[in-house]
Amino acid sequence: IFMIICAGSIFLDNISRINNFPKKPIKVLSKGVYKRLGGSAAVSAFTAKILGCDTKFIGKFGDDDASVFLKNEFKKFSININKSISIKKCKSSQSFVIEDIKGERLLAAYNDPKLLNYNKIPNLDFRKKDIYAVDMRWISIATEIAKNTNKSNIKCVADIDNFKKTKHISQIVKNASHPIFSEEGLKTYKDNTNIKTALFEIFNETKKFVAVTLGSKGVYWVDNNSLYHCKIPKVKTVETNCAGDVFHGAFASALSQNKSNIESIIFASAAATLKCMQSGGIYSIPTISLVNKFSKKIKIIKIK
Repeated sequence: IFMIICAGSIFLDNISRINNFPKKPIKVLSKGVYKRLGGSAAVSAFTAKILGCDTKFIGKFGDDDASVFLKNEFKKFSININKSISIKKCKSSQSFVIEDIKGERLLAAYNDPKLLNYNKIPNLDFRKKDIYAVDMRWISIATEIAKNTNKSNIKCVADIDNFKKTKHISQIVKNASHPIFSEEGLKTYKDNTNIKTALFEIFNETKKFVAVTLGSKGVYWVDNNSLYHCKIPKVKTVETNCAGDVFHGAFASALSQNKSNIESIIFASAAATLKCMQSGGIYSIPTISLVNKFSKKIKIIKIK
């Protein structure tokens, strides 16, 4: 059987809910505190699993209480982590998230330098039937996966966000079959060029699919020299945290079902939108039947 293999970041998110962000730093009352699994590649793995795929996650754990909590979450969902790395005398990555009632957030992330600097990659077997999803947090493994999937004509979804612009990033964009930028990621990569121009510039360099996710403004992408826009219906947003990660996991799941790029964008957009309508982190990732139903509300416009 095929697998969706997600490689990259894993975080313990410490979340505190407040009514509104104050204008200046003051004491405010929290409406609740939560401990959750986060990290782009990790949440993508949970999404693919909940949407019915066999899933493997490859990431870097410390050897602290946070790593025990995180590993237990993978166990609960039967997600394979046997290629992940555990680093001795090291803290797992954590983030501290303050969310308001509109779902907006302030996020401070901490990575142990020992964890960040660990670059040894586990042995990977690139099987034709697998699909890979990578984020930019563990750049050496993302570069390796993009290069090998390109060589073997294997699908690779790359979440191009949170990076310093280096030749590794441009190699990943060139090699991954489906590079998908965040709005910030595209601005960084193309030095604040207009979004549509930037997408065409990248398409002309790579001659393949390239996309950017814009939150509630939907998704723009270029494929076969045409620009498309995926419009998302207006919904009541409860939690935006990890919606982009759900998008990437759902996109990889759709590709594994041999859906076209357009169908995969619709499916992933529906999954991410539904996620924004519920709070609860990985516990509010929608089921495949909900995603299929909501997909009917998503509109695609061919711009040129």
